[in-house]
Amino acid sequence: MVLTGLIRKLGHQLAEIRERALRTVLCKLELSLIAAADLARDRLLFVHLLQWFNFPSVPMKAEVLGLLSRLVKYSPAVQHLVDLGAVEFLSKLRANVEPSLQAEIDGILDGLFILPSEVPALCSASYQTDQIELPQPPEILTGYFPQDRSHFQQMKVPPAPLAIQTVRCLKFSTFPWLPLTSTDRHVLSSNESSLRSSNHTLIWNTCELLKDVIMQDFPAEIFLQRPKIVQSLFSLLKLAFGGEGTPRLALQSVSCLQQLCMCLRHRLHFYRDPGFFSSKQDTVSQNSSLSYCYEVRVTHHSQNPSPGSSSPRPSVVGRTGQRPRGDGQDWDAVSSSGSSSHEHVNSRVSVPSPLDVAHFDLPELEAEDTLQLQFQQLSLPQFCVCLLESTVPLLRTGSRQMIIRVLELLAEDLILIGEAISVDIWDDSSLFAIDMKEKLLAVLGSLGETMCYHQSSLSVEHPEAVRKLHRMAFVSVSLFAARLLQMLLPVEKLLWPIWNS
Repeated sequence: MVLTGLIRKLGHQLAEIRERALRTVLCKLELSLIAAADLARDRLLFVHLLQWFNFPSVPMKAEVLGLLSRLVKYSPAVQHLVDLGAVEFLSKLRANVEPSLQAEIDGILDGLFILPSEVPALCSASYQTDQIELPQPPEILTGYFPQDRSHFQQMKVPPAPLAIQTVRCLKFSTFPWLPLTSTDRHVLSSNESSLRSSNHTLIWNTCELLKDVIMQDFPAEIFLQRPKIVQSLFSLLKLAFGGEGTPRLALQSVSCLQQLCMCLRHRLHFYRDPGFFSSKQDTVSQNSSLSYCYEVRVTHHSQNPSPGSSSPRPSVVGRTGQRPRGDGQDWDAVSSSGSSSHEHVNSRVSVPSPLDVAHFDLPELEAEDTLQLQFQQLSLPQFCVCLLESTVPLLRTGSRQMIIRVLELLAEDLILIGEAISVDIWDDSSLFAIDMKEKLLAVLGSLGETMCYHQSSLSVEHPEAVRKLHRMAFVSVSLFAARLLQMLLPVEKLLWPIWNS
């Protein structure tokens, strides 16, 4: 979304804004925050880059031509430029630039002749001193909600072999893989086993532990990379319609999932912070559980170790020996316990460097099939859609507390959906997008049934308190459905069935 805004500013009437937007795009490209292959697919970018030379003030000519020369190496960029008539445009532009830039234009023109000769008839663009009009192909609006199911089946048949289909609907898919020590894997395994217990008290206490300690201790993406705990929490949601106190366990599961959504949002911000960007993937990193073990080892080698620092895991009270969580508060000198001796010790412990890890004996990683685990992990879009599927039915439980808590959870999930899935999902013909489309359509249908359920319960036969509950639920669910549609559907596609009726 930020990159789209920058590309639009490349066509701004003010030269200063155009120049600043171009410098930002070039900077992001040099720092590998965006990929040249992704830029090459954006047609609007090439429209503005060609239009750049038709403004009265034309700064940074060399930078614009250099960017075109870099992007012309990719076939989507060549196709866009040829469709826009860039061959004729650049040929006329060549006579109006300095000799040093003519060689750059010649290189771009050479790159535009790599496509086969069977290219369809091209539209032309003319170079002029004041402005340029680049023809846009007519957009065919088809709508996303056909009248019958058979038409939807025809729409989702991919026009090309699936082997070459790419997923275009994802803004964010999976987090970088984080290794775990055997101790951490044991902690996750024991909590997962507790969630599957038949003892309601044990399940309740485990959910409390997950919210207050485990999800604060582990990076949030760990629960997607090893999704058994998340799957157990989804199973607990089905207890909302049961009896004998089981709905309270479903509420606990809702609270855990809400906490996880908030932690995932924080981790997204962490990974997108340019200050933490690194293309190098280390086994021992600040986000790995190995780095926590190193912190504990350094603390144990201090001259006056604190009694509270001997535990290899953080305790609920005091939270000593915390592991890095990527929240900007790692390696704080003062612990939450307020112990003066612990503060004195930590003040002398310098921030460790990953290069010094080799000097200490780190716990060995037990053999695990990392490749198999990575195939089993949940991507962020899959988690968001599964959460919708599991929680939307709970909006019909009739419990005021359950409805409010589920709506709060769905509000957090909606933020993650906006960060993970783009509006291109409805035009994407990949297998992943087809599966996501079917699930999202089922969720939208379930939301419609929920609204009809609460609307039909507003009769005068029910007590006033019950009518207030259904009225509140109807309004809230309607607002959530509207926001979900606004996030996943362009307005013109959303209103097309209405205009066409």
